[in-house]
Amino acid sequence: MAAAGAGGGGGQEKLYSISVLKWKDTDEPMFLSTAVDVSSFGFFQRSSVQEFLMFISRTVASPTRTQPGIRQQIEEKEQRIYVHSKTDGLACVVACNEHYPSQTAFMICSKTLMEFSERFAGKWEDKKNADNCCDWPELTQRLAKYQKPEEADKILRIQKDLEEVKTIMQQNMKKLCERGEKIEDLVQQSEDLTGASKTFYKSAASQNACCCMM
Repeated sequence: MAAAGAGGGGGQEKLYSISVLKWKDTDEPMFLSTAVDVSSFGFFQRSSVQEFLMFISRTVASPTRTQPGIRQQIEEKEQRIYVHSKTDGLACVVACNEHYPSQTAFMICSKTLMEFSERFAGKWEDKKNADNCCDWPELTQRLAKYQKPEEADKILRIQKDLEEVKTIMQQNMKKLCERGEKIEDLVQQSEDLTGASKTFYKSAASQNACCCMM
């Protein structure tokens, strides 16, 4: 996601983003509500990092990459992406570093989907192609609270899932891509990324930057 030594949380747990997306009846997954914290990265990299978080979240929320009813952990170098896709058309994507506990990240996904469904019942289903159309400031507050996993565990508690879901562990972005696709092509086609961010990714990838998300 960023060049080596550029930040990203160091050896501490770091939660970058929580996003709720609609994947059903849209041309591509659509952000309904999202909260992002890239303050641990260098000032001049934050814009590109935030765009990559949007790009990756939208990519993994696609039903062709995460089947409805599936919970999935995607590992890519020092970064972790957790996605929980539901059959009703909602998906939650959590982005964090490798030190953030997977159990807590999955609980955040489940809790966020449950609360979003209750808060916006009957309001999100007909939304079409308009990112962040559900105003939910509480999500930003939750992102701040969940930065410390021990605090998140106190808030979330350990809950048994009410629905049966499968979890695929240790997936990565290359395996997640559809047959014949290349990450580089997805980056170039993405409307979430500006030209500067695409150039930044290409440079980071060519240098095999240790903190490159992709």
